[in-house]
Amino acid sequence: MKISEHKPGAGEASHYAVSAFTRELIDEVTRDHYSLRAWQTLLSRSWARSLEDMRKSPARTRSFWSWAAVVAATGVGIILLALRFQTAERALTALVLWLPWYAGAVFFLLTHLGMVDDSHGMPHQSLLLPNGLSFFRLALAPLVLWPCLQVPVYPVAGPIFALFLAGLSLSDLLDGWVARRQKLYTRMGRMLDFLADLALLTFLAIGLYLAGVIPGPLLLLLVVRYPILLIGVLVMYFARGPAPLRPTFIGRATTFATSVVLLVIAFKTLLPTSWPTPLWIEWSVRFLYILIGVNILYLINRGAAWTSRRENPNSNTG
Repeated sequence: MKISEHKPGAGEASHYAVSAFTRELIDEVTRDHYSLRAWQTLLSRSWARSLEDMRKSPARTRSFWSWAAVVAATGVGIILLALRFQTAERALTALVLWLPWYAGAVFFLLTHLGMVDDSHGMPHQSLLLPNGLSFFRLALAPLVLWPCLQVPVYPVAGPIFALFLAGLSLSDLLDGWVARRQKLYTRMGRMLDFLADLALLTFLAIGLYLAGVIPGPLLLLLVVRYPILLIGVLVMYFARGPAPLRPTFIGRATTFATSVVLLVIAFKTLLPTSWPTPLWIEWSVRFLYILIGVNILYLINRGAAWTSRRENPNSNTG
């Protein structure tokens, strides 16, 4: 849930470029026509590189496992709290659904620890607070679906789960503020922050839909927006090379507006109040339809323009 983006200075712009190692792996897969053996080689070499990164910086690896332990304890604590207000079956379901996601987040971050480096490519000796906060938000995102938005609103349960949701949302503001203030820009931070925002917004939208407070078409738009972008970038990357991935005003505005509307609706679900009114929610949802639709059309147009420039490098695009 984004209000501001990490904006590196001019001297740090190249820091987010695809590494030579990654570019070499992608080139090998392309040359081998995406064969199974090529993908096996890519995964094998990537894993070997990850192990090398972990051996080079044991302090950073220990820092990561400390964050992983804190996140695990928080997740289990939330589920145990839900057990007090739900049946044991529903709480167990929450645990079973969350554990694979948590394990996947741990594995993803562990195998990308080499991307916790400074603008000169030198590894930091810890995971860094901004990256840890993004990991916290990513790993705990499914818990806004189970059990938070599915519990009946009790005098105690509603405020507690609303506080949990507010904490996850505020972590997005905090990690960006710390990164800018202490100039802790890393490749990991840029990627992890985006994935955490995507996960939190998606699970929040699903939870609100299951609670019957947002319509299905809005959920569909929210769920497909980022996957379409990711798939499109991936296809263009393999077909024509790295695409320029710079934050845009329309993208930031869409994410911010979506975050605000969904959070307000979620808090009303957990904390029954007279505001927002049903009319406010209705018009806010209509506004999101328009904004997300414009954003998707803009992304399609931008991708088409980029593809055209790649195909006609000598053309005058103005």
